[in-house]
Amino acid sequence: MSRRYKWFVVLFFFAFLTIHEADRFIISAVAPQVQDEFGAGYSELGLVFSLTVLVSALLYPVWGYLYDRYSRKLLAGLAALIWGFTTIFNALARTFHQFFATRLATGIDDAAPPGIYSLVADYFEPYERGKAMGLINASGPLGAILGSVLALSIVAAGMSWRNAFFITGPIGIVVGILTLLLIRDVPRGSSEPELEGLLTSDIYKARLSDLPKLLKNRSLLFLYLQGFWGVFPWNAITFWYVTYMVRERGMPPELVMVVMVVALLAMVAGNIVAGFIGDWLFRRTKRGRALLGAVVVFFSAVLIYLTIRSRTMEEFIVLSALTAFEIPMAGPNVSAAITDVTEPELRASATGYLRFFENIGSAVSPFLTGVIAEEIGLGEAIMWVSVSTWMLCFVFFTVLALIIPRDIDRLRSLMQARARELGVRG
Repeated sequence: MSRRYKWFVVLFFFAFLTIHEADRFIISAVAPQVQDEFGAGYSELGLVFSLTVLVSALLYPVWGYLYDRYSRKLLAGLAALIWGFTTIFNALARTFHQFFATRLATGIDDAAPPGIYSLVADYFEPYERGKAMGLINASGPLGAILGSVLALSIVAAGMSWRNAFFITGPIGIVVGILTLLLIRDVPRGSSEPELEGLLTSDIYKARLSDLPKLLKNRSLLFLYLQGFWGVFPWNAITFWYVTYMVRERGMPPELVMVVMVVALLAMVAGNIVAGFIGDWLFRRTKRGRALLGAVVVFFSAVLIYLTIRSRTMEEFIVLSALTAFEIPMAGPNVSAAITDVTEPELRASATGYLRFFENIGSAVSPFLTGVIAEEIGLGEAIMWVSVSTWMLCFVFFTVLALIIPRDIDRLRSLMQARARELGVRG
């Protein structure tokens, strides 16, 4: 398979997830319109948001297993089609109960990433995966920008919130069809160096009895621990940073928008740069990705502390941009590290469990930050939630760096055994 086609696949899935993330972000920008139309209060709309996240969280392990068992191309295409149709149905809702039900349905398709990461891992050898994962991870902040701009433009033009979903819904259907037409399935494990040229069909598939192995893998357990705690700062910042800038910093809305766009663009760059650095370090030591993760979360804690405590507006803006560049850099290396220690036929499930734990943490963080803010102020709450949990993650990554070589060696030994078995069969 040509290198050009491999990167076409990465760019295609980057576009796939960018548009999907834009679709997910639209609802927060049009929430006031939805409230006005249906007469819904903050608690009612908040319940919709929370339950949609819960639907996604519960289905991540299910989708992960399906991706490990069946065609990843077909399932990714199906997820995009579900995204498209449920978004359109949500826009067609005429009562709040219909909106409630169709909005929950939009959570069904949010689990496309485990299959996409698993499939991309089988296009790239271990030392090249970080770069691919970094580009795919960059879809998150870029999608947030596009979704926010689209929604705010529609609102500013005086159009209905439904128009935004009538744009992204059909795009989801087109993306699903293109996935089925343009993406090729490859055998699970085909990019492993030991199996190069030996796999002619997809013979390694997950069984339900294999799933407990994931929770016995020590490296995966520490990746899950940092995943649960590592989203606390992300959600404290995502849900509360704009409010902090407006209420405690006294920043005008137009300056807040500039800061957020710059920060999101910095996050895109941070993801891409992190992929290159992670691959470079991994070539030199098996501990490379974990060590990078430890450094990233440590300095993320330092930077958010300095940002919140900054005295001038200029310092705050510069430090916000530096923090935004720094904080996503662990993400691509976590995704790549999962492939370094997990059998090819279980990688989507392993990623699905990671997303499950991350979503549970996502549900807790905004509420916890709000409670603390009542006592010490919003900026201090964001800072201490972020610093404390990132320092926990520093400990988890440090332990991971100590233990991960053993799990990498175990996987390499397994791949060598499979190569010998396939060689005998051949």
